[in-house]
Amino acid sequence: MSINKLRALCIAERFQFDTLYESLTCQMHAARMRNVIILTPDDGVYAFIFDYGVCVLYRYDYESEKRLVDLLLKYAVNPLDPFIEEELDYQKSSEDGLRIRNDLIEVDDVTELACLSLAHALAQSTKLAVFETSIEETIKKTKYIPVTLARKGAISLSRTKLAKERGRVYLEKSHVILQFNLLDTPEFIWEYPELEHYYLALSRYLEITPRATVLKNRLEVIQELLEMMADEQKHSHSSMLEWIIIILIAIEIGLFFFK
Repeated sequence: MSINKLRALCIAERFQFDTLYESLTCQMHAARMRNVIILTPDDGVYAFIFDYGVCVLYRYDYESEKRLVDLLLKYAVNPLDPFIEEELDYQKSSEDGLRIRNDLIEVDDVTELACLSLAHALAQSTKLAVFETSIEETIKKTKYIPVTLARKGAISLSRTKLAKERGRVYLEKSHVILQFNLLDTPEFIWEYPELEHYYLALSRYLEITPRATVLKNRLEVIQELLEMMADEQKHSHSSMLEWIIIILIAIEIGLFFFK
């Protein structure tokens, strides 16, 4: 059996989906199934475009992929540079079911819907990789905070800068949580339960649920650190105000006796 390529690319935060679908229907055969646009340019060649900025390609050659990506970029919101990519091999198997070994998927069904069930899992994994990359950058930018606290017991971080750091981490966390439904079982699977085992097998292989849990835990650790620093800063500010009040009272008493 010949081995084919299955590629996923996260191109942007999301697509202008309705406009994109209208454009694609004018140029090629395109169908829509909830949050997915399905392109079938040739027999056994599929492109699945997800509204959250990911496309999954079955048996696309380099030139066809480039033309499609150039088109998708016209309707991309916050395009990524570089793209996040994942690639697997797949082949039709004469045996029933699905097996995955060393990034090779052996599947007994390569029809459109079966491929779509696999595409859902791969698209989710690719989108999750975008979150992981973003959180990794956040960790690098805030790494100096606990290191400095451990060495010096204090850190000279202004209230404005600390507020910005907290806002950035909160933005990352809300972004992940708001899109966390992307990592749940797609509604497509509820409509076609006979295809669920394909989706679940690839989802387990790509470790989507454990990776998502680790991602949330890492965000919570960073947020707890910044919250602790904010509380400490509030305490220091309150103490300073108390001392100012005490000094002002002392000055007032001194002036009273001086007079």
